[in-house]
Amino acid sequence: MNIPNPFLIDGGLSNVLEKQGCDLNHTLWSAKLLETNPEAIIQAHYTYLMAGAHCITSSSYQASAPGFKAFGHNRENSNTLILKS
Repeated sequence: MNIPNPFLIDGGLSNVLEKQGCDLNHTLWSAKLLETNPEAIIQAHYTYLMAGAHCITSSSYQASAPGFKAFGHNRENSNTLILKS
C-alpha cells in the first residue's frame, strides 16, 4: 500500500505504560495513573509522538465517575480526573 501522507495515531497506551514499569493490575487500569502517576501517562504519550504519531488518544478507557466513586472519589474529583485524561 502506497499512501503518500499517512496519518499515524498512537498504539496501545497500556503497553508503553507497562514497559515504563507501571502496574496496571487494577480495576481502573491506566485510569488509576491519572491520580497516582500522571507523569507516566505524559511520558507514554511523548514516546508515541517521538516515534512519529500525529495523534494521541486519551487515557480514559476505564475512567468514569462510577468507576472512580468505587475507589472513594466524589463526582467533582472524578470529573477532574476524567478531564486530565
